[in-house]
Amino acid sequence: MDTLLISYTTVDFRTKTEMELALRRWDENKEKWLKKFKNAGMTSNINTQIWNKEGVFRIGRIFMYKDEKAFIACQKIFREFENENSDINRKISSSRGIVLDENILT
Repeated sequence: MDTLLISYTTVDFRTKTEMELALRRWDENKEKWLKKFKNAGMTSNINTQIWNKEGVFRIGRIFMYKDEKAFIACQKIFREFENENSDINRKISSSRGIVLDENILT
């Protein structure tokens, strides 16, 4: 297996309304952003809504990159994305790693 870099990001919102606004904006503009990310070397993007925390409005995002060069290139695009959505209050926390084992059970 080739070494893939991943980033797991959680985004916390103060209200459900702010979270829904962020999700709606992503849905409306994701084709534009995914094209940019793909061209920069992102290989996968998974978005989740965290549901097991009462009173928490959180999404989880998993990004996979083909290599370190792609990861660095995508960081510039993330900054562009964040600047475009700076009016939405949120707290972003990211962890990075490499894929050690992947089992797709289909």
